[in-house]
Amino acid sequence: MSHEPALARHQQDPPAPPSAARLRTGAQAVLVALSVYVAAESLSLSLWTSFGPGPGFFPFVLALALGALAIAWFLQSVRAGRDEAAPAERFEVGHVAAVLGSLLILAAVMDVLGYQISVFLFLMFHLKWRARRSWALSLVLALAGSAGLYYGFGHGLMVQLPPSGIPFLAGWGL
Repeated sequence: MSHEPALARHQQDPPAPPSAARLRTGAQAVLVALSVYVAAESLSLSLWTSFGPGPGFFPFVLALALGALAIAWFLQSVRAGRDEAAPAERFEVGHVAAVLGSLLILAAVMDVLGYQISVFLFLMFHLKWRARRSWALSLVLALAGSAGLYYGFGHGLMVQLPPSGIPFLAGWGL
């Protein structure tokens, strides 16, 4: 008795790719679980102090928003009734690598360059070179996302974002 026919039949049938619906539902569940964890952990920090928002306020609000968006995404997927057997879409590895790499670089240079400069460069990279937006739109959005948020947090919410660690740039208010 030979195992060759069974082996040949096994080699001919490639494993079925995971369905898009299963991957999507798994991602939604992970996001909801992450939001619950972050919300629970942020409650151990003070949400509010006598001076304003405490260290747990923004993580708590962002966790609630993440959870709400993940649940809305799930409900939208259920309502759309997508085909369960459809194969998952392939993603561009280069795009994912560029986003993750730029986030790592942003985290690495934030203490040296400060919030304004590092976020401005991060946004310009993604708006102008990755998304290929116009110079005018890229500059306006990058300035609003860097300097605008820096001053909004500093003066409106009294939350200090990191200034530049370079004395020359810190002297200019960057």
